[in-house]
Amino acid sequence: MAPFHGHRSLATCWGLAVGALLAAGAASAYTHHTGKIRFQEPSPAVFDQAARDGKPVFMLISAVWCYWCKTFEQDTLRAEHVAGYLNRAWLNVFVDHDRHPDLARKHVRGLPMVVLFGPDGRVRQSFAGALKTQDFLDVLNRVESDVRSTLARASPVEPAPSREGPAPAVPVSADAYRHLVEALARYVDEQADTTHGGFGAGSKAPHGRLLALLAEHESVAPDRRRAVAIERTLDGSLRGLYDAVEGGFFHYAAGRDWSDPRYEKLLHVNAALLVALDSAHRMTRKRSYREAADATAAYVLRTLYDRQQGGFFNSQTADPAYYRLSATLRRAAPKPPVNRDKLAASNGEAIVAFLAVGQSAGRHDLRDAALSSLELMRQRFLTDRGVYHMLDGRTGAGQLRGRLEANAWAALAFLDGHRVSGRAMYRAAAERVIGYALAELVDPARGVFVDASSSGARAAGEAEVPLEANGVIALALVRAHQATGRAEYRDAARRALATLGGRVNVVFAGEPEMTSVKAVADTALYLRAYGELVREP
Repeated sequence: MAPFHGHRSLATCWGLAVGALLAAGAASAYTHHTGKIRFQEPSPAVFDQAARDGKPVFMLISAVWCYWCKTFEQDTLRAEHVAGYLNRAWLNVFVDHDRHPDLARKHVRGLPMVVLFGPDGRVRQSFAGALKTQDFLDVLNRVESDVRSTLARASPVEPAPSREGPAPAVPVSADAYRHLVEALARYVDEQADTTHGGFGAGSKAPHGRLLALLAEHESVAPDRRRAVAIERTLDGSLRGLYDAVEGGFFHYAAGRDWSDPRYEKLLHVNAALLVALDSAHRMTRKRSYREAADATAAYVLRTLYDRQQGGFFNSQTADPAYYRLSATLRRAAPKPPVNRDKLAASNGEAIVAFLAVGQSAGRHDLRDAALSSLELMRQRFLTDRGVYHMLDGRTGAGQLRGRLEANAWAALAFLDGHRVSGRAMYRAAAERVIGYALAELVDPARGVFVDASSSGARAAGEAEVPLEANGVIALALVRAHQATGRAEYRDAARRALATLGGRVNVVFAGEPEMTSVKAVADTALYLRAYGELVREP
């Protein structure tokens, strides 16, 4: 289990974003702030206090759309003896999954996610899922006892292991790109689940961005074995995750055979699958993919699209009992609530998806919804320092600037909106976002992009570098160069792709069965940007 490298490193991980979060307050859909446990917001100050007091830290990562998060809170965390013990022996931190994508990216393997730290900021244990009360207390007691034993021995804290140096940069070239695509194809060949579809032998997620890339790539889709792997994965998703009554897809399945779905419906999951289904339909001409794509678009328009103001709501809450009802019984049952926060990244991805599918399928309604949402993004998300991470569902106020993922998807959405509509204001908006990203979100020593909240770590060359978000911003830079002819955009994309090339090589060089499907899926947008760059004249 990878440790934190001392509690001071957490300051550089959270940085500026914490102040913004404290000002914003907690999301109204949560009830932890009215419970018995004294939760604090994530902050470096928590770990300073932990070091002073010699207390471990209990961190809970939760999401408003997560059914099992609510179950864990109601059945376990609200018990008097659990709350009393946590308040007495621990410092307690609550993390909103959607407002802290950096911490979610670092820790989450499922939800709810519990991470237990020692007073030195090192992870002592972590687990995903809703434990029953006694099982939960057993874990807490064991970790707290270990902490007390360590403090009683007064042994010095061992230094954190040194970090491995970054993988070497790989010059961007057509040959290097071909080798990367061949490595991806080998992964598909070796890890495709030939029985159930999907990749690997564990839980199953559709990974729509990866499927779309595979279905569209001229050297992958024509191979019959790989085409079958793509189809089986989509067929498994349709069998286990697709809501045949109302359309749209659930988040993922806990079972290898796509059974035991997690019933939340997330905007970005459905946007990515809409593109994947559209691409697979063009590859196979299977009517089931076209029908599922149309029903997914209809679900998003009906449930997650804001027809009054534009933009897309982020999620619909999981409700297993509701989704197990027949179509007839559902008509009389209350629908699961919709989380009305609008996140820039998922809105950007939905806009890009609607523009692409609207164009390929001749759907003017999708184009119109995308452009209406893009106008909301221009008017309400865009600021003089990039875009807001989100518009709060209660107040409509923009919150949390400086997030790489939000700026990357917004820039890409503005550029695609300019391409489709011809409106110069969208190209200008994209250049404003890209200008901010190049000025404030680049690690100058490495040429990669990080969050603004990592400013201290960026200066020290230690900031986290999210591969997927770097792929999105690189793709936006390539398309900005195509739209404007400005060489600095192409050069910035080339440098980021080169720097991360070694890291992508490492993903594909590992033993396939030891490489997570998510790590491979995170390369999809990087490879898409790389392909567009090397194919430029």
